[in-house]
Amino acid sequence: MGTPCLLCVDCGTTIIKATLTDINFRLIDEAHRPVTVYCPFPSASEADMNQIWQAFCEVTRELAGRNPEHWRELAGVGITGQGDGMWPIDENGEPVCHAMLWNDTRSKDIDFEAIPGIVETIRENHTNQIFAGSVCALLTWTKRNRPEEFKRIRWALHCKDWLNFKLTGRICTDNSDASTCVYDHVNGRYVPKLLELAGIGECLEKLPPIVPSIEIIGAVTPEAGSLTLIPEGTRVTEGCVDVCGVAVGSDVTRPGSSCTIIGTTLCCEIALTKDQINYNEDRGLLVHHAIPHLYMRVVPTLSGASTMDYAKGLFFPDESYPSLEKRLEKLPIGSDGLLYHPYICGERAPIKNPFATAGFFGLTQNHTTLHMMRSVFEGLACSFYDCYQVFEGRYRNIYLSGGASVSPTVCQMFCDMIGLPCRRVDVKELGTLGMARILEVALGIQPSFEAFSDQEATQFTPDMARHEKYMEVYSLFKGLQDVMGDFWKKRVSIVGTEGKPET
Repeated sequence: MGTPCLLCVDCGTTIIKATLTDINFRLIDEAHRPVTVYCPFPSASEADMNQIWQAFCEVTRELAGRNPEHWRELAGVGITGQGDGMWPIDENGEPVCHAMLWNDTRSKDIDFEAIPGIVETIRENHTNQIFAGSVCALLTWTKRNRPEEFKRIRWALHCKDWLNFKLTGRICTDNSDASTCVYDHVNGRYVPKLLELAGIGECLEKLPPIVPSIEIIGAVTPEAGSLTLIPEGTRVTEGCVDVCGVAVGSDVTRPGSSCTIIGTTLCCEIALTKDQINYNEDRGLLVHHAIPHLYMRVVPTLSGASTMDYAKGLFFPDESYPSLEKRLEKLPIGSDGLLYHPYICGERAPIKNPFATAGFFGLTQNHTTLHMMRSVFEGLACSFYDCYQVFEGRYRNIYLSGGASVSPTVCQMFCDMIGLPCRRVDVKELGTLGMARILEVALGIQPSFEAFSDQEATQFTPDMARHEKYMEVYSLFKGLQDVMGDFWKKRVSIVGTEGKPET
């Protein structure tokens, strides 16, 4: 027999990636497919669940076709995926409608905090606030706006749970996905009262059973095997939400370790023990880590590198990022007084305001589109620093990852902004690496997460003189944030929420 191999899949917002590795984490092969995000009306963000499954089958078949010898040694499958949102199926296991994604804000008209008893119930049960894009908010919106679809929902799943179900036929979720909403972090269970107060008490029966991320939930069925070419009977672990998968892949496996994913979202997170949790902190989310005894304080913004892509598409659509960044580095810190707020999709953390909007401030006739582009980079770096204020100085070993982290310019800017050394693990797919580690513990190949050694990483050292200048920029950024609330509120009263489906 050869060396056992692992199939690990990361189902993101815009791409699904699969890697085939051996148990020493040597990459054998990888495959990916783009997936389409649908926006049928303003504030909606959806995915075709059957299209996602088809893309999953395509990447696994591609790997099987290119690696027949390694494929025969497949020991297990592990999936990590985008979090939050709602992936609804009916009693026959078929999608009720498109999945509603984490950045879907159609429910922002519903003021959950104004519902009598909700704030107190959240506090008493140590759960996260109900935010637009959470399963609770989307179930509530669906019941109010699409009652016939709501009646057909048997299970409200998360992304990876849908793929696990297609592989094994089992309905379940893990603590990391479940813990984002209506979950009691002290007792590790759903909070029925919160669902009742939201007007969806019957949905307790629609939420999947919770199991540990490292549990083997079943084996690949004959039908799934024929579609994916994964050998029938291959063991499948439950897996976790993608932010926890990246954390495990980034060596964020001990209290105080932290990382930032500079991807579609800007997600900053820190590992904590149970006795380190501040349950009164309502900025961001408290999430159960994939590692059984740890938790994550997660501050996931709605706009990350996507805001840079958006601005680049407007101002420099034909220029490569490396070329553009060389020119941006010649401009002074602060972009000659031009500031940018990166809230192109509203915001949920560290400020919670789905009506927030992006904007340039301090624009004069002396500014160019290059100034505007640099201010976008700096605005995202300010948002990064803003997120870390939630962690109350506990962070250490800051790791940078995600698509934009390939840029030395971005990494150095973030490093200078926070004024502390940062590291970048030079592994292409940290989500699937983290999933491979989870899978090895689940399969018993490794006894625990403590058995994994830290990885080699590129080090970034802060320039403290630049840090001081960035602090001046952040001071202006934060001051504007504090006064923009009234504008965002008045804007909504004039233009509306833009969250209603077309009729």
